[in-house]
Amino acid sequence: MADRYELKTPRQGKDGKTWWTKIGVAFPMKDKDGFNVTFEALPIPQLNDKGELVVEVKMFPPYEGDAGKK
Repeated sequence: MADRYELKTPRQGKDGKTWWTKIGVAFPMKDKDGFNVTFEALPIPQLNDKGELVVEVKMFPPYEGDAGKK
């Protein structure tokens, strides 16, 4: 399991593709099952056809592409 995960929410681009925007991080709890979650931004929820509030957030392993860069 990763030490942390990036939380991302989808948005539709003008090109019709789905783009993922980082909105926070999640860390596994040390002594119990579950995660501590820290949001840097909150996704805008949408109502589905049943009138239910739906927020889609996915957990991704951390991006390491900029590691070591200053």
